[in-house]
Amino acid sequence: MQLLLTNDDGIDAPGLATLAEVAAAHSDIILVAPAAEQSGVGHRVTDKQPIRVHKHQLSRFAVEGTPADCARLGLLHLAPGTHWLLSGINAGGNLGSDIYMSGTVAAAREAALLGYPAIALSQYRFFVDRPCNWSRAARWAARVVNELFALPIAAGEFWNVNFPDPEADDAEPDLVVCPVDSGHHAVAFENTAAGFLYSALSRPPPRRRRRRRHLLRRSHRRLEADDPLLTVPPVRVLGSRRPTGSLSWPIKDAGAFAPQSACRNR
Repeated sequence: MQLLLTNDDGIDAPGLATLAEVAAAHSDIILVAPAAEQSGVGHRVTDKQPIRVHKHQLSRFAVEGTPADCARLGLLHLAPGTHWLLSGINAGGNLGSDIYMSGTVAAAREAALLGYPAIALSQYRFFVDRPCNWSRAARWAARVVNELFALPIAAGEFWNVNFPDPEADDAEPDLVVCPVDSGHHAVAFENTAAGFLYSALSRPPPRRRRRRRHLLRRSHRRLEADDPLLTVPPVRVLGSRRPTGSLSWPIKDAGAFAPQSACRNR
């Protein structure tokens, strides 16, 4: 089996190196990733100018384009014979409406549109001032990828996986399949001297707590620091007969954010 790996954080991102380490245990891997960071570009593609590709090694290509460009070039030209596309591991979550803005998810969605099964993987960060625990992400990624490879997936579908960010490094949460949230998280801007600044990057202290809670309501659940939660939104793509599957860690006190019927343990 051959796996195509990409991301939106760039060819040298630690999340991609972590994913490559995990994927190499399964089969041959080929990396086709943006030459520079492309976070938040969504499903933008380059169609008005040539796309330069730099071959770093036999199976490592840096693309001067977007994650969707990387998926297209990889599947159609640079990595013929690919069986699965894996995108990530993103340094930050991609939950709820994030999936429309995420380059990580866009690469997986582009693969699904082209008829290839795909998995997008992201590391949700509750503790934003703490570096990502990539060794823990690698352990969870190996476990999740093993399970998803064994599950049936329909044409036009892909998996979107988000790893939790509990304080304990040795947490081993159960996997749960659940639907994506169809709502939008709160959006606000701060008017600064330099212009309007998106509030997710700079939240005014008086409203910080309230806005933070809204931003975490992205997949039928409210995330708390001690919740061993991984959330994965299912995405419907063109030609899909049903929404894509989604994986999530169970959490305590889901309340109104996560109806019990919405998820099932695996």
